[in-house]
Order: sequence, then C-alpha cells, then structure tokens
Amino acid sequence: MGKKARFKKLITIFVITIAIIGIAGIVLIYNANKILKAQLESALGKDFSVQEIKLSWGKVEASNIRLKNKAGKEVFKTDCLTIKANFLGLLKKEFIISSLTLINPYLFIEMDRKGNLVNPSLPEEKGKEKKKKPIPPFLIKKVRIIKGSLEYLDRKPRQGPVLTRVRDIDVEFHNITFPPGDNYSLFTIDAIISGAQGSGSVKGKGKIKLKNKDTESKIEIRNIDIVPFKPYFQDKDDVDITRGFLSLDMNLKIHAQKLNAPGRAKLKDLDFKSGPGMGNKFLGVPLSLVIAFLKNSNNEITVDFVIEGDMDNPKYSLRESIIDKFSLATASKLGISIKNIGKSIITTGADGVKKGVEGIKDIFKNDQGRK
Repeated sequence: MGKKARFKKLITIFVITIAIIGIAGIVLIYNANKILKAQLESALGKDFSVQEIKLSWGKVEASNIRLKNKAGKEVFKTDCLTIKANFLGLLKKEFIISSLTLINPYLFIEMDRKGNLVNPSLPEEKGKEKKKKPIPPFLIKKVRIIKGSLEYLDRKPRQGPVLTRVRDIDVEFHNITFPPGDNYSLFTIDAIISGAQGSGSVKGKGKIKLKNKDTESKIEIRNIDIVPFKPYFQDKDDVDITRGFLSLDMNLKIHAQKLNAPGRAKLKDLDFKSGPGMGNKFLGVPLSLVIAFLKNSNNEITVDFVIEGDMDNPKYSLRESIIDKFSLATASKLGISIKNIGKSIITTGADGVKKGVEGIKDIFKNDQGRK
C-alpha cells in the first residue's frame, strides 16, 4: 500500500472517529435530561424533582426544581438554575464556573424553640454509607439570584413565633471559592420585607471572607413594619404596639469574630393600644415620656448606637444586643440619663453596704452590752 493510500485511510479513520464522537455527544446531550434527572432524583430521594435538564457547550440549565420536606411542604424551588463553565480555567488547572444563576428561587427556613434548624433538610440516604469522593476545589466567579423569595419561621421567641417574609430578593456574589480561601467575596443585596401595614426595603453591599467570616458591609433598612416582630422585643407586661416603622443605617464590621457595628435608627409613627391593663413601658422606657417626645418631634425617635460583641460566645445574641443597645439609646434620648441610672445603682448599692456594716456593728455592740 502506497503512502497516498495509507494517508487516505488514516484520514477516513479520523473522520469516522470524529463522527462517532460527535454522534455520541449529540445522543448524550439529547438524553442528558433522562440521565441526570434520574441520577439526581435517585440521590436526593422521592421528595426531590426536576422537570428538565438541558446540556449545551459549557452550559447546564435545569428547570422547575422542587424539594419537599417529610410533611410534603415545598422548602425549596426555583424556576431555572443555570451554570456556565469557564474552560480557560482548565489551562490553569482550575475548575472555574463563570456564572451560577437562580431565577425565582424560594426558600423556607424554620427554627425550633431551641434555635435548631428544622427546615430545610435533605433526605437521609438509606442503606450502607458509601465513601464519597471529596469535591475538587473550584471557583464561582459570579452568583446571581433574581426575584428570590424567603420565608423565615422563628419559633424561639418566648412571646410566640415570628414569620418573616422577604420578597424580590436580588443578590450578586463575586469570587466564591471552595474550599473557602483567604480571598474576599464581594456582594450586593436588595430585598423587600412584607408587613401588615406596608412593605419596607433592605439594601446591603460589602465584602466577606468566607473562610473566617470577616466582613465589611453597609446596611440600609427603610420603613420596616415592626408590628410582626413584637415577640422579639416586647415583654408580656409592656405596652402593646399597634403601629410603627423602623429605618436603620449601619456599618457592620467583623474581624476575628469580633463585631463592631455603629448605627443610626429611626422609629416613626408609633401607636399604642389603649385601655385597661395596658403596659406602661416601651423598650424599658416609661410610655408617658415616649408619647410626650413623639408629640414634639414629628412623631419620630432617632438614636445612635454601637453594637459590639464576640461572635464566638455561644451566649451572645446579635438580635438581643441590638434591642438592648437601642433601648438604652432610646432611654437616653428621652431624657433618662444612662450615666445617672448607673450612678444611682452604685450609690444605692454603696448605701446598702454601708447600712449593712453599721447594722453588724450595732449587733456586736448589743452583744457586748449584754455581757
């Protein structure tokens, strides 16, 4: 066989091989929905479902994903999940996802009375445990959440559960590494919090180091209806709040698990339930002072405060810290001097100790007189 004939044969084999690979790729992509759908549903159990999975060059798109809990309630769903790969990363021996996008996702989170996570929870695997291969390191250059929704049911407050509804969530994250590295991930968030008397907005932007949770961010809250959140700050003997809106600006910093967050908060349009049995305090402040102040200040209370704490301390609660600091700042704003309160406590304590010592001396004197 001549060189020319051998060359033609090699070309023919090469073309046939490419054709077979191409046909196999087309068949694989065409049947990816069945293959991946079956594998995912098998791995995650009968409560997980996905309508369709599409594969194309460098792109995976899954539609109508649903996950239910044991009671049959949907705890997660999304209309569309799209993942795009970055093949240039292969030249650097890195696995890079150029973008991950969720459209219209919904998440239900539930905490029990002890503060433990109840929902969502993935179904437990049945049978013998298999050794799972570790996930290779990867980088997600951009994560986008469009028109998201969140329902957060917190059963921990003593005065009753709180259901927070967050809508129109728009989130953007940049440069997320797994496992978490020393790099900062930039983020922005916009959302709406629904209330019985109107909706407020939440905006945030900053950076976070996922490895140790170091954070620098600015948070802006506007016109949040505080009535649904009464179980967090209202004791059973306090006045019942029927109306009120909160706006807040905060610079939040976390370094080495130490929190420092100076902020300014504004409460406006407060209204209280009247009638017999009504409490006489609001955030630990006499109600008469609150009402008098609101009448003279455009129905607003504006206070500055600083939130500090150790995030590693299991007894530390960010929510309780905010309420305590806000209560002290409100008391000071309304004319109750925190310095004088502390001074009066110290003075009273000192006087009590002094009288106690004098009483002990009198007892000894009386005993000596009897002898």
